[in-house]
Amino acid sequence: MKSDKTRILIADDHPIFLKGLQEVIEDAGNLRVMYKTYNGTDAINVALAGEFDIAILDIDMPGANGLQVAERILAQKPEVAIILLTMHKAKDAFLKALEIGVSGYVLKENAVVDIINAIAAVSRHQSYISPEMSSFLLKNKNRNRLDAASQLEQLTQSEKTILEKVALYKSTKEIADELYISEKTVSNHRMNIAKKLNLSGKNSLLRFAIENMEHL
Repeated sequence: MKSDKTRILIADDHPIFLKGLQEVIEDAGNLRVMYKTYNGTDAINVALAGEFDIAILDIDMPGANGLQVAERILAQKPEVAIILLTMHKAKDAFLKALEIGVSGYVLKENAVVDIINAIAAVSRHQSYISPEMSSFLLKNKNRNRLDAASQLEQLTQSEKTILEKVALYKSTKEIADELYISEKTVSNHRMNIAKKLNLSGKNSLLRFAIENMEHL
């Protein structure tokens, strides 16, 4: 019989950090750390054999890194939500995480504050990124997409506004509240934008928005 608590796997090669992370998570009351491992290889083995709802993975682990572990888990258990932990504000790793289908991206320096918010968001099938990472992405824009301006010309002003909010990692509900429109209207805009830009797959709209936010 499934527990009412959200079941979590955590993997990090720093035992003290891992212990602290477990304490923070379980202090929330409705969360239970079912498995913890100290390297990527063990994380894959445990993940493929065990039953859990969320995996929280350090990007930098021996054996297999967090991105590789996430990819293996999602290939076998696409219903699992993945949150990645990282020490580094690296755009390439972040975009790779989005491509794989990772739901949350948390900076380790802010993990104690951010991890419960991240778990809550991914449990609602939403995405989460540490605010400091979002600020970093805004300050370090990629200016290599020469065709972005022409792609964005296809969008209406309302759609561009929605895309700006998506680039800031706003949820559909948050966008609706900020623009005083319904969530259904926001969802329709998102679908229309994806169709016009020929985007498909999980997080494809978010990835496009982040890569091209300087053109919005």
